[in-house]
Amino acid sequence: MKKTLAAVAVLGAFAGSALAADVQLYGIVDLGFTYSHVDSDTTADDLDTFSMDNGIQSTSRWGIKGTEDLGNGLKVGFILENGFAADTGAENEPMFDRESSLFLEGSFGKLAFGRIGSFNQGQGSWSLVGRITPFGTSFGNYSAQAGNAFACATRYNNTIAYQTPSFAGFKVYAMYGMGSNGYENESSSDRYYGIAATYDNGPASVYFAVDSKNYQTAAGAADVTYDSDADDSLTVTLGGSWDFEVVKTYLGLQYFDETKIADIGGIIDNNASLNPYATAANLQAKKITGYSVLLGVDAPLAGGKLMAAASYMDAEQSDRQEVKNGSDFDFTRYIVSVGYDYPLSKRTNVYGVASYMNDDFENNASGQDDWNPSAYTFMIGMRHKF
Repeated sequence: MKKTLAAVAVLGAFAGSALAADVQLYGIVDLGFTYSHVDSDTTADDLDTFSMDNGIQSTSRWGIKGTEDLGNGLKVGFILENGFAADTGAENEPMFDRESSLFLEGSFGKLAFGRIGSFNQGQGSWSLVGRITPFGTSFGNYSAQAGNAFACATRYNNTIAYQTPSFAGFKVYAMYGMGSNGYENESSSDRYYGIAATYDNGPASVYFAVDSKNYQTAAGAADVTYDSDADDSLTVTLGGSWDFEVVKTYLGLQYFDETKIADIGGIIDNNASLNPYATAANLQAKKITGYSVLLGVDAPLAGGKLMAAASYMDAEQSDRQEVKNGSDFDFTRYIVSVGYDYPLSKRTNVYGVASYMNDDFENNASGQDDWNPSAYTFMIGMRHKF
């Protein structure tokens, strides 16, 4: 009730100031149905589920954004965005969990502050990685989307981000996440660093990013297990697309080091409780080093868009953890997805996607079994933007 009243108060306040600034209420409602089959590769029964799901193509959300012209080529703006579950009506916590940022924009570029998504993240105002696959960062835990094909970071509080003006199609970006409230710029919370560049010119679109998570190495706000000698993560991502009009091709490449399994999604993250030889928390905290490759296409078909992509990931336990824990494993993943998206209007579309994923977890430690789970899924749904 308090959150509802707060939302009403916010809307009322911005409605009253709309004459002084360009303020917009916007959002997405996305609902559909998913059938999933997970072969656990253990003595446990396979998992078959059929459910109504929220946010299959785009997380359902509502937000308020606006700008004010300050003169002399300067403008100030803000974004406040909340995610919610359209199938239950439940709101995410905190209220503006997806983004809450203030920015200043001018001939120098754009400078933003607040809670912001990283470059290698989903559908935030600073998110860029979705451009290197036809499935973006959408369509669930088993599709050939960026969040499953690559190691991806998340949203960060207390973040500073900068974007240059466009120079002949080139833009350069930088971002620094200061860490948790009360522990900013300290070793007692995770911090984030990233630089990126994009190039857009005619049919060509290119994305390059280098980012790192400076892992917590001392006690802080959260009562979590941490490594006082932890090495920082590193990801280097390169990809893009070329639009031939009759078909658009995609290519994505990534090298990652000291990346947590929890950052690559998929079966071993979302079904870690099925792991036969480690607890879910232990598996998700393990760090890996390796690479990913993705190839994709989309093409106009019967008034809509046909999409297809395949990806491959090859990794091993990071050297630092292998030495410290005495464990050793290799990991591979491949994904194949096909889908179709059809617009009913400029703001409403329907979609269908089928995907298959296989995770191969080869444990080289004595007395431990390998784990080779797989999953396939079918999704259909409708998305409306306002």
